[in-house]
Amino acid sequence: MGWLFALLNSPMPTSYTWEYQLDMPPYDKLMEVLEAFFASYPGGDYTCERRERFRLEFRRGLWRRGLLGFGQLVPDRLVKGQFNRWPIIVRVLARPSPENYTITARYELHLPSSIRQLGPNLQASVNLHARAELENLARYLAECANLESSPPITPL
Repeated sequence: MGWLFALLNSPMPTSYTWEYQLDMPPYDKLMEVLEAFFASYPGGDYTCERRERFRLEFRRGLWRRGLLGFGQLVPDRLVKGQFNRWPIIVRVLARPSPENYTITARYELHLPSSIRQLGPNLQASVNLHARAELENLARYLAECANLESSPPITPL
């Protein structure tokens, strides 16, 4: 019975979030292009977990099943120097309007239970990795939609 008490009173896993926004002209194949980008991103190994009309959710990195192999996926570990294996969820939301599509990308880094917090240097490093991915996404969107320049990325 003591293990149940310990399980129920254990702290919730920590996660960190970074959000960015891109604006671009209307594009009828936007969701397909967003899904194709993350699904085929070199070194990303993203898996599409959810696809709705204007919302996508991707997971990548080292995850494992919860208690005794059942339940939800939980972060397994952080591999030093291998950001592409860190337990990340990327949520992409596209809000259409007649003049503009606003794309919001939210990166969530979920820490394994063995790690309580992420230092400022590592937080800044995650931001750099996410920004680099989104710079590639912006170039990819510009190429697919025949835009003259990449849409700018704004941190939120």
